[in-house]
Amino acid sequence: MKAKFAESMALGSVAIFHRLFRVPVLDTPQIPAKVRARLRVDLLQEELDELKAAIDQGDLVEVADALADLQYVLAGTVHEFGMGKNFATIFEEVHRSNMSKACKSREEAEATVAHYAAEKHVEARIEQRDADWLVYRLADNKVLKSIRFSPPDIEGALYKGANDEDAPPQ
Repeated sequence: MKAKFAESMALGSVAIFHRLFRVPVLDTPQIPAKVRARLRVDLLQEELDELKAAIDQGDLVEVADALADLQYVLAGTVHEFGMGKNFATIFEEVHRSNMSKACKSREEAEATVAHYAAEKHVEARIEQRDADWLVYRLADNKVLKSIRFSPPDIEGALYKGANDEDAPPQ
């Protein structure tokens, strides 16, 4: 099932902005100086606070503005942490992992329910969605991970295709 949404050009657009305004765009994954890292977190928090206020006020225009600003600041943060070249790979890996939370068969879903009941004393229910099966915790309707869940390999995605000098020390 493919979503039909236009993808944002955030990383490319923000890189142009950063270069014009002499804001760092680092070429290799790294944590920048503490003052720069703190600024990035503060900027993200400011935009998140604006989003919360817009939601509380029921102002859809301000919600849209805050979401766009969050994406803009996040893209800048990605560049300032030197992950611009690899961020699509990192995101795809997180998406792959998130999708592995779904069960591929009813049998897998039933085994997942049995696992949560036996190991965590959690009651769950099963729901089929298209070709997948989802397991929900009864207490709060939270989606539970399949027994075949595969965590993301962030480190592998972070350095995929990187030069040897970009790879983490062994």
